Amino acid sequence: MLLKGYNASGFSAHKAEVSYMRLLKFNEKDVQFANQLRYFRNGMLYYGTSLDKEYAKEVIKFTKKVYNTPKIDNL
Repeated sequence: MLLKGYNASGFSAHKAEVSYMRLLKFNEKDVQFANQLRYFRNGMLYYGTSLDKEYAKEVIKFTKKVYNTPKIDNL
């Protein structure tokens, strides 16, 4: 986002980052998972929600997959 001049900060910033994934042509399943991560992160940060080890493994797998997927040329 920063390379294209966008800066997601403030209220709803994480929603903007997830929505931006659609512009980068991520499949809808990945976008939905990222949105779920956003929701759960909010729960952990503000309400002390805990997640289980299996979900943490899914998050690590997803992060590695997305991180290694170059998308910048799709814009």
